[in-house]
This record gives sequence, C-alpha cells and structure tokens, in this order.
Amino acid sequence: MTDAVTTKTIEEIILKITEDKITSPTIPVDITIGEAGQLHQYAIEDKEQLLAKGLSQEKIQQLIPRAKFLQTKQSAWTAVYQSALTNTQQWEDKIDEGRLLQRELKYDFQFAYRNDSDILKKLSNIMDGNGNMDLIQDLSDYPAFAKQYPEPLKAIHFDTTKTERAKQISLDLVDLMNKVDGVKNSKNRSEKIMRDRAYTYLKQLVDEIRDYGKYAFWNDEEKQKRYSSEYGRQKHTKKDN
Repeated sequence: MTDAVTTKTIEEIILKITEDKITSPTIPVDITIGEAGQLHQYAIEDKEQLLAKGLSQEKIQQLIPRAKFLQTKQSAWTAVYQSALTNTQQWEDKIDEGRLLQRELKYDFQFAYRNDSDILKKLSNIMDGNGNMDLIQDLSDYPAFAKQYPEPLKAIHFDTTKTERAKQISLDLVDLMNKVDGVKNSKNRSEKIMRDRAYTYLKQLVDEIRDYGKYAFWNDEEKQKRYSSEYGRQKHTKKDN
C-alpha cells in the first residue's frame, strides 16, 4: 500500500470519528509521535507475546502510518498558528503606530482650527471616543476632514503625508483585525480540528497496544515500562520531587 493510498484512507477514517471522541493533545505532539515510533519498535520485538494475547499484527503495522499522518497535520496547523501569531504582533505594532499618529493629528487639527468654533465643534465628533474601533475610524475621518477644510491646515504648514499615512494605517488595521479575529477563533480552524482528529486516531491505537503490552508482561517490571509513556513517567517523577 502506497503512502498516498494510506493517507487517503486515514483521512477518510478520522473524519468519521464522532466529536465526543475527539481529544486534544495532552502532551507535546512531537513527543507523541516519537513515543509511537518507539512503541512500534518494542511491539515488533515483542510481537510473538503480543499476538499470543490477541493483538493483531495489522494493528502494530498501523502505528507508523498514523504517526506520519499526525506529523503532517501538525505541520499544517503549526504553519497556520505561527502565521496567526505574526498577524497578532503586527496588529499590536500597528495599533501603537496608529495611536501615536492619532495624538499628533489631534494637536495639529486643534491648533489649525482654533479660531473657528463651528469647525471645532465638528472636529470634536472625531476626537470623542476611545478604543481600537474608534482609532480605526478616527484615522479614516481625519483625512476626509482635512480635505473638507484645507485652508487652516495650509496656514500652519501641515504635513499632508500624515493624513495619507493615517488612511493607510486605518485600512491596514481593518485587514489585520479580520486576521486577528481568526486567531481568537483558532479552536474552530479546520487545520486544528484535523490535527486533533489525527492525534485521537493515533492515541487510540497507542493506548490499545500499551494495554496489550501491560497485560502480556504483567509480571515483568522492565517490560511494563515499555508500554507506558516515558514523558508521562518523567513528568510524574518531577511532581513527586
């Protein structure tokens, strides 16, 4: 059976796992994959005893394809998650840039229109409010306001590149806001769901083979260790210490 056929088959199978059975990783996925590979080696070495207790050889052979499939799905999710984190940082940086420009524009416009009370009243509609959504709107409103009342700004030699930059920052923030919202809803991302399904499918088999191993070697302490998680044992030992 080729890897392509195996992968297709596994994908079809994991899509049939009911939601109440899906488990998110409780240990690092790379550890899970590594332990599955080690378990496969132990199961090959102990195959005669395991088969004698009822474990099928096919189950042992499925370990590596399932582990490889999880590795593929983990890579896909990691790529999406890292990209999302980058977008979050870009959002925070852009918010900081926007806030600084917002303060500059506030003082520029207040000074430029200081002698016209009617325009100042209209300007107060822009300056009122706070929060990220208000910032995005302000950076969009200032350029429109400057275009509507240009003469007082010309009189103070206002740098018009500020309003151009404000408009662009506002557009950038809207775009980043949509991406950041995607991070907040990452639990619903298809890549994560498929990763969790792949993890569940591998874990089901790992748990089953470990159960058979513990049963087959119930009176062999060293062999018993083969059929438990080394990561779990080490974590437990650290807690006891």
